[in-house]
Amino acid sequence: MGDPRDLRTLIARACLTGLFGGVLVGACTGTDANLEKQRLLDELNAAGTNKPAQCKPGIVEACYSGAEGTGGRGMCRGGNRTCDDNAQWGACTGEVLPKKETCNRADDDCDGITDNNFERDGASCTIGAGSCKTSGTWTCNADGLGTTCNAPPPKSEPERCDGQDNDCDNQVDEDVPGTGGVCQTGKPGVCAAGVMKCLGGTMQCAASRPPSQEICNGLDDDCNNAIDDRCLTTEEAAKLNKPAN
Repeated sequence: MGDPRDLRTLIARACLTGLFGGVLVGACTGTDANLEKQRLLDELNAAGTNKPAQCKPGIVEACYSGAEGTGGRGMCRGGNRTCDDNAQWGACTGEVLPKKETCNRADDDCDGITDNNFERDGASCTIGAGSCKTSGTWTCNADGLGTTCNAPPPKSEPERCDGQDNDCDNQVDEDVPGTGGVCQTGKPGVCAAGVMKCLGGTMQCAASRPPSQEICNGLDDDCNNAIDDRCLTTEEAAKLNKPAN
């Protein structure tokens, strides 16, 4: 019998011929040549994307997929992409793209303006008014969605009759101690009786009843220190004060 090695050589040569000629495929099963043929077919199938080559495999270049004009502004930065074995560009990695603006002392949306639509972090601010005004600075909230003025609360004092909002409740001279008491205005007639009020920043005795048309009633209604002078009857006064139709 012939040398078995010669038989293997013959089969291998025949399998190699079958690779290109399409014969002896069954006889080549499991041989190195047939395995090589399958490997080549698998590589061709994997590469058969029908996509035109975009680049030279292995090269790396800079990339940026954000909107035009935003690259290099604010927080936005470019990245890099690599050409793969199929001559196609891979994903752009390492880039930073625009996002919704938050209050964080940074230009998140890369429009060239830091913290737009928010009060500027660190800018001066005040709360209250007059003697109740205090100062501080604007600070970004922890969630980045707003700002807060860190001015301290105003110092509250008991309300006094001085034209100021002493208790810092946005009201001036209200509920001042000593108001509401009965007093005498020093004026004649019905204008003599009064009540204590805080007016214009000073305590005053204000008439409880203002001057009016003199009525024949034994009183000094118009507060001119004369009783029933040129007075009208109650009926006459009623007609005088009756609104016209």
